[in-house]
Amino acid sequence: MNKNEYLKQRAALMEKSKNLLDSGKVDEANAAMAEVEALDSNFKENATAQANLAALGNNQPAILNAVNLEPINATKLTSAVTNIQNEEPRYDHVWAKSLLGNTLDQNEQAVFDKENQRFNADFSHSTVNTPTLIPNTVVAGIWKIAEEQYPLLADARKFAITGTLTINKHDGIVSGDAQWVDESATAEDEQNKFGTLVLKGFELNKVATITWKMKAMSEDDFISFIQQEIAERVGVALGVGVVRGTGVKQPTGVVTELLAETDTPQVINYTGQIKYTDTTNALSKIHSSFMAKAVIYANNSTIWTQLANIVDANGRPYFVPDTTAGGVGNMFGKIVKPEAGLLDGQVLIGDAADTLVVNTNQAMTVAMEDHVKGRTTDYGAYAIMDAGLLSTKGFALLQASSPKA
Repeated sequence: MNKNEYLKQRAALMEKSKNLLDSGKVDEANAAMAEVEALDSNFKENATAQANLAALGNNQPAILNAVNLEPINATKLTSAVTNIQNEEPRYDHVWAKSLLGNTLDQNEQAVFDKENQRFNADFSHSTVNTPTLIPNTVVAGIWKIAEEQYPLLADARKFAITGTLTINKHDGIVSGDAQWVDESATAEDEQNKFGTLVLKGFELNKVATITWKMKAMSEDDFISFIQQEIAERVGVALGVGVVRGTGVKQPTGVVTELLAETDTPQVINYTGQIKYTDTTNALSKIHSSFMAKAVIYANNSTIWTQLANIVDANGRPYFVPDTTAGGVGNMFGKIVKPEAGLLDGQVLIGDAADTLVVNTNQAMTVAMEDHVKGRTTDYGAYAIMDAGLLSTKGFALLQASSPKA
């Protein structure tokens, strides 16, 4: 049997198996699939015998197209002939292999170049220092680690708009709102006040250094290492930035914006232990349209020394420990989440999902630089990001008269 005959018979048997399965004739389909397996086995044995015969006769060995046969079962009749060696490598492992200084094969290099093509035109210096796009799976791992400590960042609306992101926002109606009028009277013209949230982006950088000896680690270990290293610093910078960033070379944090308002209408100060009325007063500052999604944020110390100790007239705490909803408990019908970006004594209540915006102006990249004398390699992660509030009315800040860092 030659190769063409084999392929023709095999295709016919595969079609027969599929038709039998579609008709619900499982036993007959299994019998037909057994014929396919037998045909495969006979062809491979015949091909091997021909090759051996040619070698014994001092002839050029027969060159056969490799056929990698997958096991056939009732649930997988597609892709019966597959060459695994031709599968496209995953970019995250190709990326890690490259940063570890290992040589990429042709397929791996093609995947690497394809993912980084849009960055190549922006850099003309040496290849060793050219930033490469960090894989989405790795970036997702970095933000996952960061968001576990900074839930305000996790709850924010996120965009990935290159360059400047501008969002129009409605700040209110100056005059001419809906009104009752006499039959012959003319209603006042409505005058709206509009503003814009402009996120231009700030540079965010972190350098992780490893020794050449450490570069013997596997790609999986390297990915885990770089995720943890970058997340611990980049994640902290952005996590703290969205909470209390100064707005100078970094985002303007939610707390910063609330404290900067004239007469600080969204801020409630307390002395000593937080009282029930302090909390209800803070809740009253949030606009009704944002209350449904409002969350209570505080650092671990404030949660357990302040919020957990607010009690009613009978000494029963309002705070109920509960980890099923994504926080550590709830009170007043709101989830309580531990936010590491807040200072001791600060409690931030609000709807981050509808009012806080985080934009990645440039995707995260990493550049590497070798140091021969010290036998180390620097991996510098770099991104351009920004954050801001669409409305301060979606938040209220409850804080001690002198919050501690």
